[in-house]
Amino acid sequence: MKAEGAVTDRPVRLEEAGLGEAIVASARPAAGQASDLVGLVERYLDHSRALGRARGTVAYRRVYLGQLLAWLDELSITRAQLVTARVLAEYLAHLKARVTHYKREEPSPLSVKTLAAEASVLRSFFAWCAQRRVVLFDPAESLRLGDRTQPLPKAVLSEAEVRSLLAAPARDALGLRDRAMLETLYSTGLRRAELCALDLYDLDQAVGLLRVRRGKGGRDRVVPIGGCALAAIRRYLDTARPDLVASPKEPALFLAAITHRRLSVKTLNLVVRKHAASAGIGRHVTPHVLRHTCATHLLRGGADIRHVQAILGHASVATTQIYTRVAVEDLAAVHRRCHPRSRLKVP
Repeated sequence: MKAEGAVTDRPVRLEEAGLGEAIVASARPAAGQASDLVGLVERYLDHSRALGRARGTVAYRRVYLGQLLAWLDELSITRAQLVTARVLAEYLAHLKARVTHYKREEPSPLSVKTLAAEASVLRSFFAWCAQRRVVLFDPAESLRLGDRTQPLPKAVLSEAEVRSLLAAPARDALGLRDRAMLETLYSTGLRRAELCALDLYDLDQAVGLLRVRRGKGGRDRVVPIGGCALAAIRRYLDTARPDLVASPKEPALFLAAITHRRLSVKTLNLVVRKHAASAGIGRHVTPHVLRHTCATHLLRGGADIRHVQAILGHASVATTQIYTRVAVEDLAAVHRRCHPRSRLKVP
């Protein structure tokens, strides 16, 4: 017999949740009637946009909440008041059991990071509902993965690999642009959308600073940029950008070759992947890998974790601490490889 509150291996029906028949009946709209939850989700997304949340943030919130609504609809749950902590626990169990083909050669379960992101969106949405007295209590307040561990960054480039990557672009206009972008990503640890959003006036060459406007969470920050990256940007601005720009009024720092306007995130991904392949790096390299690499190399060099947190724009230092784990593992590997006593057999 299952303990009270235990997660079962099938979805909870409304009738099993201990709700009165009248409430259950009222929760099921007539055919064609708009779902109460659908309207709430749209209002929540409008609220997210009004707070200045990034388009990508609003988009994945829509996807995750849409998945929840589709699952609830199969249970005939269309009102927020009928979503309980037990129902959400069932939904989380459903997500853990799912497999996906997205960006995978073979179907596999959702990653811990994806599950954590979905749980975070659920907590945010139902907290918003509770604040507006749509529900009497927040059913997602205690929603946790339970077995969550912070995953280590998937890939960190070595300093030699970084040098090869930065040397890969050609000397033509696009090559100068690409070199400037790669240098900037590695020097500053910017997110890909943050790099694409840079305008000319965000760069202060005199003092070596970049202003990131409306980064993740809508937060602004100022990031130092190194001399090599600055030199690469100057070469691009002096030699390449005049050939790429369509209008003297174009504010974007980095421009696309075809549109002659602001570079897209998709194009940036392709640029990084292309030069990583040219450099002979036998791993999947993305702009985010350069962000991981920047943070890890800063910590290896003795940077304070709070300073790295400020550079990366993390709201919590706990997020930055995953890079300290990488650095410590590197140190342990070096010790095992280099210390004379580490190579001796233990009697």
